[in-house]
Amino acid sequence: MELQQPIADSPYGYPDWRSVPYVGERRGAGQDEDALGRFGPRLAARVLDIGVLVVAVVFLASGLTDFAGDVLPALLALVVVGGYEPVLTAVYGATPGKRLCGLRVVRRGDGSGLGFGRALWRWTCVLVGCAVPVLGVVNVLRCAWGRPYRQCLHDKAADTVVRRAQR
Repeated sequence: MELQQPIADSPYGYPDWRSVPYVGERRGAGQDEDALGRFGPRLAARVLDIGVLVVAVVFLASGLTDFAGDVLPALLALVVVGGYEPVLTAVYGATPGKRLCGLRVVRRGDGSGLGFGRALWRWTCVLVGCAVPVLGVVNVLRCAWGRPYRQCLHDKAADTVVRRAQR
C-alpha cells in the first residue's frame, strides 16, 4: 500500500493541514468585501427612504382627505408603502435613499438585478420584521456582524446582497 503524500508533507495525517486558517485569521467572502455595502451607508439609506415614505404618505393623505374621504387616502398610502421599495428595487436596483448613499441591491450568486417577485419578498420580510419589535432591531443590526456577505435577515431570505454602486 502506497501513501498518497509523503509523511513529511502531512505530519499529522491531515492532507490539507496548511490550508486551515488559524483562529483570528480573516477568511474571504468570495466576493470582494470592499464592494459590499457597509452598515453606516445602509442605515443612512434606510432613514432617507423612511423619510421619503413618510413625506409621500402625509402629502397624499392630507391632499386627498378633503376630496375623497378617509378610505381612498388610506388605500393609496398602503399602495405607496407596499410598492415603493419593491418597484424601485426591481426596476433600478436601488431606492432613492440607496442611490444617494451609493448602494445597489443584487442577487448574491451572480450579481444580477432582482426581479419584482424577489424584491417584493425582500420588502415583505422587512415589513414583517418591523411588525415584531425585537426582530426589527435584529434585522437592521444583522448587517453589522453578518459575515461574510453583511446580509440582514431580509437579504438572507431573498438571497440578495447590498453592494456599493459602480461609479
